Amino acid sequence: MGYELELYPSTADLSPLRDAREEESASYLGRSPASAERSHVRSLRASFIRLLEDRNYAGSDLIIFGESDAVPMVASSRLETALRKEMKEHPETDIFRLFHHAVWSPQGGPGESDEILFEDFKTGKTDANTSYVWGTHALVIPAARRPRVARVFADYRLPTDIALEAANSHGDLKIRVARHNLFYQHGRTKQRPDCKIAVCLSSYKRLTDLQRQIWCMMDQSYPNLHVFAAVKGIPEGTYRRTVLPLFEHFIHEGRLTMRLFPNKNQLSNFLDTIRDLNVSDYDLFAKIDDDDLYGRDYFKSVNKFHLHLPPEFSSFYCGPGEYLSVRGGYPFSGNGFFGCFGPTLVLSRDVLEKLIICETNPHMISQISPRLRHAGYGFTEDNFMHMMMLDTGSSNRTRYVQEMALPMHLAIQTGNASVMRGGLVPGDFRGRNWNISTNQVNEERLMEVHHPQWHDIVRVFGNRARRFERDDEADVLSVTDEKITLKWDCWGVEAFKKMEDGTFYLSSGGRQEEPFSPRKKVAVLFIATGRYMTFWEEFYAASKQYFLTGHDVHYFLFTDHPEVEIGDDVTLVRKPFYPWPMETLRRFETFLTVREELQQYDYIYFMNGTLLPVGPVGQEIFPMDRQGLMVTLHPGYYQRPRSTYPYEKNGMSRARVLHSEGEYYVAGGFNGGRAEDYLHMCRELADAVRRDLEDGVIAVWHDESHLNKYVIGRHPLVLSPEYLFPETLDFNQKNLMAIKPKVKMIVKDKSLQKHGGHAWLRQQV
Repeated sequence: MGYELELYPSTADLSPLRDAREEESASYLGRSPASAERSHVRSLRASFIRLLEDRNYAGSDLIIFGESDAVPMVASSRLETALRKEMKEHPETDIFRLFHHAVWSPQGGPGESDEILFEDFKTGKTDANTSYVWGTHALVIPAARRPRVARVFADYRLPTDIALEAANSHGDLKIRVARHNLFYQHGRTKQRPDCKIAVCLSSYKRLTDLQRQIWCMMDQSYPNLHVFAAVKGIPEGTYRRTVLPLFEHFIHEGRLTMRLFPNKNQLSNFLDTIRDLNVSDYDLFAKIDDDDLYGRDYFKSVNKFHLHLPPEFSSFYCGPGEYLSVRGGYPFSGNGFFGCFGPTLVLSRDVLEKLIICETNPHMISQISPRLRHAGYGFTEDNFMHMMMLDTGSSNRTRYVQEMALPMHLAIQTGNASVMRGGLVPGDFRGRNWNISTNQVNEERLMEVHHPQWHDIVRVFGNRARRFERDDEADVLSVTDEKITLKWDCWGVEAFKKMEDGTFYLSSGGRQEEPFSPRKKVAVLFIATGRYMTFWEEFYAASKQYFLTGHDVHYFLFTDHPEVEIGDDVTLVRKPFYPWPMETLRRFETFLTVREELQQYDYIYFMNGTLLPVGPVGQEIFPMDRQGLMVTLHPGYYQRPRSTYPYEKNGMSRARVLHSEGEYYVAGGFNGGRAEDYLHMCRELADAVRRDLEDGVIAVWHDESHLNKYVIGRHPLVLSPEYLFPETLDFNQKNLMAIKPKVKMIVKDKSLQKHGGHAWLRQQV
């Protein structure tokens, strides 16, 4: 095309740089010029000055100054004619720019019949998000005007292209620009190989967004990437059961690394994606959000763009883009300006390494980057990362993406609650995580806990824990990945151990209040009237073998049988036989007949006539002082929804439970507690039953209904059905199978012929 190419070496001699226009540079850039200044920028400014002052080129006005990637799109003779005409008509012009806008392929050139024309350059808008505006890859600077341009490069403390635009804006230079692209930027001869990209995805609470985003990344057209996902805001049990199985095939294929972490400040959340992993062979680290929509060629465009940049450069997208919102409940997309570029940040290795240092040593932030004077970037991590990028070198991908004309690049969702502005995290968490920190006390952990009394999520934050279903709170005495010890505000200390499935169970010996004295005086209440006397001997023998051995246990046998052989540890209490259901309904009244004797004991336990100990029952059944009482979950309603609980609904009964009350259902067959608390309960329930009977009301499940009403709002020790395990199971009781190996006591099935059947035991036949 008639051009002669001559290469000119760059220089490391920075002595020509005066930086005399510091104030104008800052005014134009909108921030300190130091934010856009890097060693290669200063070298390029000095090299341009040296080139413009070189006497070897002083004799010609038609020298094209530029960069090695500039490629002409018109013949030199045609361009020479146009330039001579322009110089004659506009002798005041300092620079003729030979491209209308930056392109990386031969686009926008003049046709054969088009006249090559120039127009005055209109200074564009420059702000903190646009470090490079238009480039310097093809410029014609008449010989007489070169000293003026050299002074601009020497005085403006800005990258070369921004310096020229600022000088044009301030009237220091006159620039005219071609109306067509006469040159374009081509890939450099020593082009970088394709970049290996680590896609870093941190997701909090939003499982559906996480799933969609991972599938989207797996469908990217650019193959040389790996997704590193840090999942947060869900318990480990849910993660293992629900999340992990969805993506195991991608993990096995080596395309995805996904791990569960506590929630932290936003910088640490990002770094969790690659934490403790060897990522030394990755070139770029792309930050993506879980809820935004990335086009299939998104990372293809990122890679192609970075092939034009030095390896230490990062990039971002800040410019026109698409937003996805909701109108009337329906998705609606519209165009806007991406002023928030966090979801588009692509970091170089240099920047990533600086971020890791800043996280572990926040006091070094101002040393690493003088423009960052504090550590308060826990929720403004995008701005923090961008500042780091500017120090090392960064570029806006907007113009390049526009040139690629992708069918869909990126759509930012505006409808989802954001972590910072949308209240996605609680206020106490935001307050503690404004600053970058690695202190574990600032982390939010979620644990799925199986307690004999409940099954819930426990949130651990700072030194406090809270379960969500009932807002019970506790002090955190210790916490590790495998065990947590809590001191509940309402009932004392409990320890929970993690199982293989990631859930936590109350550990054996997990209740850790003050040590019990070696021996306690314990009263056992057993009613054996009528034919229920057939159960006494086997019960007594089994209790002697298994029940609270090592303590002083005394039995109170309530019976109507005239002759019963008893030992020294049994007190016989005569009582009449009451027809069913009065025998069970009036049992609390029965117990009060010996209340003076019972007051001499430390603990009192009622055990139903059909109970039989089959394994050691120890002091784990002793409630703590703040609990007072012990009750046992009903095996028929264990781990079933509240809607199935047979609470009393009759408003005439003192046992009525409102729809808003109750969170578990206990059985009447095994209960007890500290003597004072148990006798108080007996008085209350005996009175409630008496008043019901006076009103002609019998609660649906008799004493059990009144017991369930009484424990509402209290915090008794609640045992699992391993202390009331059915002798026979039906298909509706599959929830009990997990605790079958741990059974302590069984409940004999009264319907079985070997026990006589219900009617026979109740003396109805």
